[in-house]
Amino acid sequence: MEEDLAARGYPADILNEAVLQARRTLDWYPSIREMLALCDRLVEPRRRQFRAIWQMEAEHRRRQQEVAEREAQAEQEGQRAAERIRWLQALEGQSRERFGNAAPLPGDIELADSISISRYAPWLSALKHGEPWAAKFCRLMALAERTRRAITQGRIAWNECLAIGKLISRDEAAARSQVEKAEARAARPQYEFPPPESFWDALSRIRKVCGLDVPRSGDPDVIATAVENAKHLSALAGLADVRAILDRQVLEEWERRPGRLVSPGPPEPGKEQQ
Repeated sequence: MEEDLAARGYPADILNEAVLQARRTLDWYPSIREMLALCDRLVEPRRRQFRAIWQMEAEHRRRQQEVAEREAQAEQEGQRAAERIRWLQALEGQSRERFGNAAPLPGDIELADSISISRYAPWLSALKHGEPWAAKFCRLMALAERTRRAITQGRIAWNECLAIGKLISRDEAAARSQVEKAEARAARPQYEFPPPESFWDALSRIRKVCGLDVPRSGDPDVIATAVENAKHLSALAGLADVRAILDRQVLEEWERRPGRLVSPGPPEPGKEQQ
């Protein structure tokens, strides 16, 4: 029995307590099964304490691991954000050299990027390659982002936010003036709301004024064909006045003819006009 109890690893104080209780409650010669059950009952409170301590230590390690992972992820995201800001700033310098007065204003690229990255990301590539529409798109979207921030900061109400959103695509200078006035106001908590859905609908007009709604073709000769078609249409438009003169002369000649009964029109098949 001593070997069996020792093999279970019971502490010495538990074995002594088991012997004392066995003398009081069991026969003088208890079975091994009875002694094991008695020792298990006596050691169970201590085991529960050990399990609780182990669980607390495991939870502490898990939380430490989560904190370390979040910190590492935040550091990586911070590095990526810093790299992107440096890239956007370099692109801003290139745009000023390329577009001059038509270039995005300082800070416009970062503002436009923060509001349009998930919607119109290709404009950054177009700006990098020197496409004029991208510079205009950047300036207008920067105004949109400043308007969005103004309403979330409580500087303007919904109706003014929507009005500025519509004005951006119609009159950039006027919209810029309105945005600057809004930014100069004190924040009012009662206006701290996200922009209305109609604000985003108004911003879709920016795509149109920048030419983004024009479908693109994969035909390499599409531009030359469009130019020739435009020339042809212009020529036809120039002949419109000549045709009007000829039509008027025909009508005047018909009015002077004696014995006319009806207005001139196309001859019937097989017959000639008299």
